[in-house]
Formats: sequence, structure tokens, C-alpha cells
Amino acid sequence: MDTDQPLPPMRLRELRVPRTGPHERGLAIGTAFGPEIAASAARYAQIYSRFGADAATVAEVVDGSLQAVQDWAPELFAELAGVAEGAEVDLPTAMSLNARTEVLARTQLAARECSTVVALSPDGPPRTLQTWDWYPELAPIGALLELPLGDRVVRTFSEVGMLGKIGTNGRLGLHFNILRHHSDGGSGVPVHLVARAILDRADTVEEAIAIAGSAPLAASTVLTVAQAAPGRAVSIELSPAGIGVVEPSAGYLAHTNHFLDPTLATGEAAGVDSTTWQRLDHVLGQREAVLAARGPVELSAAACGTAGGAAAICVHCDPDADFDRRVATLLTVSLDLTSGAIHHHTGTPAELTQTTVAEFV
Repeated sequence: MDTDQPLPPMRLRELRVPRTGPHERGLAIGTAFGPEIAASAARYAQIYSRFGADAATVAEVVDGSLQAVQDWAPELFAELAGVAEGAEVDLPTAMSLNARTEVLARTQLAARECSTVVALSPDGPPRTLQTWDWYPELAPIGALLELPLGDRVVRTFSEVGMLGKIGTNGRLGLHFNILRHHSDGGSGVPVHLVARAILDRADTVEEAIAIAGSAPLAASTVLTVAQAAPGRAVSIELSPAGIGVVEPSAGYLAHTNHFLDPTLATGEAAGVDSTTWQRLDHVLGQREAVLAARGPVELSAAACGTAGGAAAICVHCDPDADFDRRVATLLTVSLDLTSGAIHHHTGTPAELTQTTVAEFV
């Protein structure tokens, strides 16, 4: 998997699933992305092994995740079973992708992804922006899924084979940043499926908090949830030790990859070489510019600031670095909380322009 050449931008494929039941919905996803799902699972299996999670460890995490999801969200279990059937892989293989954060928590691979900002407004819905920074070799292709569910339409970006990550449901928008905590380990509901459950079920920030708090967890992450009306946003920090809720300050909410809740922060396990503190300092310094920005292009420019493409949140891959440092900003995302649109660009926010931004709606 090592390479000395720059990798091309991540490719995005859209899939609009007709209104149907959970198993049939998963079957449609698995059928559409079958070869890509199998290839992604193989890539992750290689990385799990390379960075310290042997086959027995992966099986332990996967088996525990399957049981936890079957108990906590049987409809997502049924959908995942459909994905496996459609992709012609077994159910544990499909879960090994959805539980990738939980498996990676058992490895020595660093958690290096994502900067998120939310600007609240007295005269409109919150405006959001996130970078998704990850290993290009692990995500050459991503999925944009449209899923009609009951009284809502969920739109989500995910890695192929995963049921959700970043997205909207016409009422809420959700952003996703990985965290590490000393309590990580054991078995639980994968954090990616907690994110999807919030999009499926929640109409308000308070409902999102309740859903997150009800899930038994084995790994940590932060879900930044923004509500269209009335405008509200919080960052829900998840860990096996419990959850914390981070409120905006003066109409602004920013999060990277370390805990801000003071109780959970005592178990912080981000590596000392992480850029998370540098990135948070940067986006906090852009507060006034982000609050004044309108639309994804202005938001992206404001979040970068005068540093432009050299801003801390614009992560560029060094092909000569060891794999665990070969991270890049693969996607920049802004969510429209009223239309349910995902505005996206496969690259850094400095590269997002009226010409390069696309809309999934």
C-alpha cells in the first residue's frame, strides 16, 4: 500500500435508494458498491494487521459490534445484513468497515481527522463547514447516499460500505470528528452507526443527545449536531466513559480531535504529535470571519483565513512520509440544514470555489 506518487482525489459516487425496508435498502447499497466494499474491507484488514490488531482482535470487536447493534438498532443491523448480501461479502466483513473506528482504537495508528466549525445566526439556520482528513489509500472512493426514511430523507457521505458519517435529514445536520480516550476498548455500537441513528431518528439537538447517550460504546468520537429551527448546535463528545456536551461560545462552535469537556478531557489519548490543538487554535482565530460568511465558498475562505492553502486545516499528503503520516484533506463539506443539501468538494477548503463545489440534494 506504500506509494511514492501523489494519489488522485477521492472519487464520489451517488446512490439514491428508493423508499423501502431496511434489508432492501442495504441490499441496494451493497449491490451498487459491491466490488468497492470488498476492496475497502481488504485495505482496512491490511492496515488493522499492520498496526497491531490481529485477526482475533478484529473478530472480537466485530462480533461485539454485531451483537450491540442487533440489540440497540435492529433496523440498522438488518440494513447492514442487506449490504453484506448485496456486496457478496459476509456480515462480519461488512461490520469490519462500519466498526473501523472501534478496531483502530485497538491499534497504534494515529487518529488524524477533521476540523469542524458552526456559525449560529439570529436570522437564519446555523452554517456549517467540515474538513475530512484521512488516509488517501484507504478511501479512494466515497459514497453519497440518499435514503428516504419515514417522514424524512437522510443524505449522508460515508466511506463505501459504511451506513453513515456526515449528513443531514432536513431538520438536523451532523458532522463527525474522531477522538481517542483511555476508556476506548471492549464492545459496543460503532460510532458511525450512532451518527446514522441520529440522522434517522432525531428532529432536535436534545433528541440527538439522548440517542447518543443511549448507545453502549467501545470507541470515541465527537458528533457536532446543528438544528435548523430554532437555530441551535452542540458538539456531543462520545466515549465509553460517558458523553459530554459542548455548547457554542458567542454564537460559534469549533471542534477538532481532542476532548473539550473537562471531565472527559482527563482521559485524553490523542498523540502528542497530533495537530488537533494547532487546528483548533486556527479555527478559533477565524471566528469573526466565519460568523460573517454566507454559503460554502465564503465559509471555506473564512475558515482558511489569510493563510489560504497553507492554513492548518488544509492538510496535504506527503507521499514520502510513513503511512501513519500520509493524511490529506479528502473532502470539504458544508451542510444546508433547510434544504437537506450536502455541498462538497474533494479537496481542501482553500480549493473550494463556485466552480469546484458540488451539491448533493
